[in-house]
Amino acid sequence: MLTRPWALAASVLLIGGLGCGARAETTYRLSPGDIVEIGLAGMTEQRHRAVIQLDGTIALPSVGSVAVAGLTSAELQTRMENLLPTKVFRRRTPDGREQILIVKPEDVTTSVAEYRPIYVTGDVLTPGQQTYRPLMTIRQAVTTAGGYSLLRSRATQAGTDPADLRRDHDLLWTDYIREYFRVLRTHAELAGQDTFDQTPPRNAPLPETLIAAIGQAEAEALRVAQADYRLEQSFLDRAAKETDEQIVVLQLREQEEERGVQADMHELDRVNRLFGSGNLVSPRVTESRRSLLLSSSRRLETTVQLMRARRQVDEYRRQLERLTNQRQVTLQLLLRDLNVRLADLGVRIQAVSEKLRPLGGVSTIPAVGARLRSEVAIMRKIGEQWQRLPSPEDAEVQPGDVIEVAFRDEATAASAVH
Repeated sequence: MLTRPWALAASVLLIGGLGCGARAETTYRLSPGDIVEIGLAGMTEQRHRAVIQLDGTIALPSVGSVAVAGLTSAELQTRMENLLPTKVFRRRTPDGREQILIVKPEDVTTSVAEYRPIYVTGDVLTPGQQTYRPLMTIRQAVTTAGGYSLLRSRATQAGTDPADLRRDHDLLWTDYIREYFRVLRTHAELAGQDTFDQTPPRNAPLPETLIAAIGQAEAEALRVAQADYRLEQSFLDRAAKETDEQIVVLQLREQEEERGVQADMHELDRVNRLFGSGNLVSPRVTESRRSLLLSSSRRLETTVQLMRARRQVDEYRRQLERLTNQRQVTLQLLLRDLNVRLADLGVRIQAVSEKLRPLGGVSTIPAVGARLRSEVAIMRKIGEQWQRLPSPEDAEVQPGDVIEVAFRDEATAASAVH
């Protein structure tokens, strides 16, 4: 039973309408239809599930009828801790002997195994009974019931469900905004810019926060792409410059070693003349030949290194040029595909918009630009009376609640208010 302050709060919620919303009680109290589980630690055969009857009691073996309706989970635990230790429990051992069990308060465990169901009625796809889950919200209950549906829940109406059309319309617009910003981002990449204009197309029916999030995501993707491209450019450019510096060093070394080779050749000629005139022994000739061979080998090795370095710097420059060209080609192809995709989405949006226009003067189908709005209320038993509590979609429901869903466009709702 709810106290007077709770009843007063419910009245305030009724007056406040959709903006106030129904608030769930801080602690749920058990009611007929709930299923509780009572057990004793280490004694699986003593675990028992019981349905709370209409009179608010449960039936427990060896205990009898126990009143539990109106208790919280903590109060149920306390009641069982006080009650079960006063009862005598017997267990038969495998050898046939009967054993008396001593129950301590800390051995008692209680839980709510299953809550009463909730009911969803009105403009949903599959109205009816739904299983209750702790902390369940109206949004979750409506989703479990198949989602909002204006026509399918009304047997007297036929045709395509505007809720499905509106969903398709908004999804197409979301894709259109994403592709629109990708086109702008691609143009910025081609122009070497780090930012682009994030102004959305006119008459976009999506929330500004969603459009801003899509634009920001594309802006971040542009920043990352430009940074990665410039990093790759910087790496190749730096590698080419370092190789150019290495070429200069190798060229100087090659010149020095060429002079060394020329000097060794002159020395070998001089030694050969002296050896031919009998003024020099043969070991000296051998040593001069060895010196010329070593200096020639060093010069050849330096020449090979110089050729490799020149080939490497050419490769770096080709890679840099190829990186730029491939990026341009890739972005141009992407831009072409994005423009085709954008045009296709525009046609599909137009087709869905035409379907959303009123048919035959009947205004049950919202016009283009109109925003669908759901009006939700919870029917809840407070005390001995049922109260109707207008609620937001994120309000928590309680076991036994009946959720009423109405579905109409904001223009109709505004005209009804005024």
